[in-house]
Amino acid sequence: MEHSDSLYRDQPSSEDDNYWPSVLLVGGIFAFVGFIINIAFGYIQIGSEPTGSMFSPLMLSGVVVCLATCVGGLIAVWHFTKDVSPHLKLGKGALIGFFTGAIIAVFSAVLNELWLMVDPDYTQKLVESVVANIEAMDLPADTRDQMIDQMAAGLQDSTFIQQLFLGIPVTGLLNLLTGMLGVKLFAAKEEEVF
Repeated sequence: MEHSDSLYRDQPSSEDDNYWPSVLLVGGIFAFVGFIINIAFGYIQIGSEPTGSMFSPLMLSGVVVCLATCVGGLIAVWHFTKDVSPHLKLGKGALIGFFTGAIIAVFSAVLNELWLMVDPDYTQKLVESVVANIEAMDLPADTRDQMIDQMAAGLQDSTFIQQLFLGIPVTGLLNLLTGMLGVKLFAAKEEEVF
């Protein structure tokens, strides 16, 4: 009887599977932060003079948002280990990280769509600013026209489904990796039995 009781104590309880509060909370916060950064850099791009530089605020925003949101998996694992259980395996940390990235992508896409209701001309103003910057570049006319067509099409044709189709795998995989890192940093280490 004592042996069976110790078996049940060593197994994780059902509350250890309750990672959704951590995923939703951290995913929501990081989606909002990424959205604010993206919108801020967008308006910086709209308000800037065309310089002809390859590095524009819009290009920089992609890097900054990616770096900011990829930490979500790490923070979600930290939150889980503090609020639910300090014991966490690498696979569950990866799962928490991936789901956090997916939530970030979904919430960001929803916030982007809501912002277009607040400022319906935002995308058009952004396209005009990017086109003006490309036109100021010292490039052959054919190359410049091709870049303008690609950038304009990419910005104008970005639908909610496309944002999810690209955002969930990319953000999910980056957060999967940081979730595994979070397990290594924050989860309680199991003692070796000799």
